[in-house]
Amino acid sequence: MKKFIRFYFAAAVLFFAAACSEKEDTPTGDGGENVALKIAEYTLNEKAVFGETLSFTVKVEGSASNVTVAVISEGSQLAGTTVRESEGGVFSGEISLPYTKNIADGDYDVMIMAIGTNSSERDEKTLKIALSHPSFSSVAFVASDGQKFEMKAEGSLWSFTGNLPASLSGVFEAKVGSSVFTFGGSNVDNVEFGNQSTLPLYSYSNPLSNSTLTFDVISFAVTFPLEPVVVAVPVTTDVANPGTIDVEFKKGQIVIFENLGNLWVDVDFFDNNGDGTYTFRAEGGYYRLTNQSDWGSLRTERVTVNGDLGTFRWDDKGITVNEAIWCLGNYNFGKPDKRAIRDGRVFSDWETYDAYCMAKIDDYKYQITLRVYNWASYKFFQTKLDWGDIYGTNYNLDKSNLNNLCYIYNNIFVGNGNFQQGTGESDPNLIQYPESGQVIRFTFDVSKPLGIIVTAEAAEM
Repeated sequence: MKKFIRFYFAAAVLFFAAACSEKEDTPTGDGGENVALKIAEYTLNEKAVFGETLSFTVKVEGSASNVTVAVISEGSQLAGTTVRESEGGVFSGEISLPYTKNIADGDYDVMIMAIGTNSSERDEKTLKIALSHPSFSSVAFVASDGQKFEMKAEGSLWSFTGNLPASLSGVFEAKVGSSVFTFGGSNVDNVEFGNQSTLPLYSYSNPLSNSTLTFDVISFAVTFPLEPVVVAVPVTTDVANPGTIDVEFKKGQIVIFENLGNLWVDVDFFDNNGDGTYTFRAEGGYYRLTNQSDWGSLRTERVTVNGDLGTFRWDDKGITVNEAIWCLGNYNFGKPDKRAIRDGRVFSDWETYDAYCMAKIDDYKYQITLRVYNWASYKFFQTKLDWGDIYGTNYNLDKSNLNNLCYIYNNIFVGNGNFQQGTGESDPNLIQYPESGQVIRFTFDVSKPLGIIVTAEAAEM
């Protein structure tokens, strides 16, 4: 399919180069007759389906050397062919319509162009054709061992829910009437229509019960259950040097904690399923879990595969590192509550060791949920321990929405870029939080690092 697309894209370049050249109106003769080149008639269905073959005929008056028919999408050739032989001036051919992921249903332009025998004369026609995806009557995943998992449709998404084997590979088979089409490939990121290669999905230790496998026939997106991960929370005996463990998580993975006790699990990174398990909700990768018993929580921080703390960086060309953003400030905020003063350690406000890690929840979005008390002041940084570049003037205050929950002060005298609840009783921006504090969830859109959009909303821990 990729070779097919590349071939037609190259043909499109030649096609448009010819179409854009200056036309000449000089009639061409054939057998002593002067007949102007003209597309007199054509037959082409007004509707077609991706993945099928589209037949056409074009009748040309005058002497034509070839006829090209092309389907155009946003100025580029989606599919097309050139016919160089005719019978009585009638050119017949077929176009193989592609079926690739994320291709859209809709009306497409069809351009018909006839070229004269002397290559200087041409005639063109443009019409519309409605293209749509196949209306599959059934879709199933056929495993390598012959097992078939029949799926149910909800729009373009087909799903199977039930018992699944410990290991699963195979192809998706879709039917339209008596025709059977396959979707396969080397991995779930490279699924192709018509590819019969065995698609490897997963290989776990045990079979999976009541699990769901899905396939989207438009986006070609495949989802399958992730094997639950069991994490043994390290026991902490010295709160000044709490136990840590680095774990690789996948987004959507079920997590079972051992030795959790009464530790609070960070809501920015984990959803509590209510049955003793949690679902990891941040971007997949490596994370450091710390038994922060003096805070009553299981601290979660992004790290690299080598154990280095995650960072966020950008240069003049764009984002260069997109792993973690850190929140640092005084002791009037925290998660799930104010940070406790730990015995055996020197402490102060704005101690880098105590910075909180924001959870990356999308390609360019970060999130953090904090309990904030009166007189809180905090700021966001690219790194944890060496401060890094301070976010201050980077906030896009025109597009940010703080919902009157806090303010961003960009005055250097009261905190350049600090998030604060107020700076004094005489300050008209002062916000009085309840005695138990105000829980605020911040979301950062960092797609434009020099114009970060911040959203603040009331939340729960």
